Amino acid sequence: MPEKDLEAYLDELKQISEKISDEDIKLADAVSLYKKGMAAADKASKLLEKFEQELEIIHDDESEE
Repeated sequence: MPEKDLEAYLDELKQISEKISDEDIKLADAVSLYKKGMAAADKASKLLEKFEQELEIIHDDESEE
């Protein structure tokens, strides 16, 4: 299964946030959604770190020229 892109994780987090905001949500469902949201946030954070490292490499390469 291909890795999602950052925008897909952010969209997933938005959807989860909207569902958790529903005042009629059951506690078990909210906890499950929270866990999914934390997993998506972790993956998004790792992608951002990867992009940051790539940009640092590009910047370092350009600085050496």
